[in-house]
Amino acid sequence: MTVGLIDDKARIFFEVPEGELRFGDGDLDRWAEHLAWCYRLLDLDECKTIAVQDFGTSPLAYLGSALLMPTLEAGIAERLDAKVICLDASPERVVLTPEVIRQVEPDLLIVRDEIFGLLLDGAKRAGVDLAALDGLKILVAIGAKPMPMPSGKWRRLLHVESTLLLAPECASCGHFHLRDGFYALTDGTIVNLLLDSAQPCVLPRISVAEDRVCELGPNDLLFTLANPGETVPS
Repeated sequence: MTVGLIDDKARIFFEVPEGELRFGDGDLDRWAEHLAWCYRLLDLDECKTIAVQDFGTSPLAYLGSALLMPTLEAGIAERLDAKVICLDASPERVVLTPEVIRQVEPDLLIVRDEIFGLLLDGAKRAGVDLAALDGLKILVAIGAKPMPMPSGKWRRLLHVESTLLLAPECASCGHFHLRDGFYALTDGTIVNLLLDSAQPCVLPRISVAEDRVCELGPNDLLFTLANPGETVPS
């Protein structure tokens, strides 16, 4: 992250794959509101202690709290009246997470998919069955090319950093929501409508549910993603 001044106003810059995200006045709060909206659709907005296992360039981390990010007035902690704990996603830190969870007892653990298997293996060696812990919900942040995941009752959030794409798999309708007014989809390519510095991303394993409407986002585009090794549903 870099903090700079343009026209005497603070600007935040994040280096991401394929480019850089640049945030001006009010941008971070707009996206913190969007992330809180995602948690509501995932039925996770009542969680009061949230542990995020991700890198610092991820919006799941830097939108966590106004205490962590310059120019952000209200992050997830402030919007959901929750505590947000950021855990580094490096392998040497992931192996420590089971003990952190045992001590802190979060309601929600958010983890990116490429380290999820490592986390589950480490938890098993530590004698911690994450799926069986009372009160713990797990949200896996999957990328444009989802990694293979073990079966389980995990919630999923589609998350592409360079696009600032945050699309929740709705707990009500079971489809991913592409929020109306925030993104557009054309020929399998998603474009961010609100942040000029965001890069478009291609989702080759997407199936649009053209005849479906969800009351939680009646104007949203709904879609499904095939898991690795599966065909896209028709």
